[in-house]
Amino acid sequence: MARVTVEKEAAPKGIRVEPGASLGRLEVILLSLLSTSARTGYDVRKWLDRHGAYVGYSAQTSQIYRQLGKLVDREWAFPVPDPRNSGPDAKLYQLTDEGRRKLQEWIDSPYEPPLRPLDPDFQVRLRFAGTDSPEKALELVRTELQFRREHRQDHMFTTELAEQDFGPDLDEDERYWREELLRLQSERGLYMVNSLMAWLEATEIRLEAIIRQRNLKRAR
Repeated sequence: MARVTVEKEAAPKGIRVEPGASLGRLEVILLSLLSTSARTGYDVRKWLDRHGAYVGYSAQTSQIYRQLGKLVDREWAFPVPDPRNSGPDAKLYQLTDEGRRKLQEWIDSPYEPPLRPLDPDFQVRLRFAGTDSPEKALELVRTELQFRREHRQDHMFTTELAEQDFGPDLDEDERYWREELLRLQSERGLYMVNSLMAWLEATEIRLEAIIRQRNLKRAR
């Protein structure tokens, strides 16, 4: 079966892509959530409670409202009253055109995988930049997979302890146990990386199938 080729699309006219268009994870989450619908800070809190574990991120309620205020200060979002039958009105936050531009700039920026496997950056990228298109999701998965293949040896921990790691007056059994504990930790890291790479490979195949199916439908 032919490999699906993904052309990296140029940014839309009027959008300037800055290398590594830097946004904090909470900024990305807020901009992405507001891009689909207006939300209150409480709505964001509920989303994080439900989905935060899957993107490897959580935040305190005070952080959410503080960051929403910063989005308003930067003119990336604006608040509108959300009347309530009881109690004070809440604030609904809506994305501005500048906020959408900033989010798209981040989506179009190059993804540089971190050395640490299972870093939240990849989960956040896939969850929010991947919604741009299956092709974008495939591009991210392939970038991550290639990096993990190239750096697989970097994820393997040493299984040798230096003499100063043992401490004084350890008997043979205690030295053996400390070495065995290090081996167990090394194996854990190896299993994690192997599992991640297996998932990336399976996901690459699945995304390629989705893209082929979509292309066939469009060609009819």
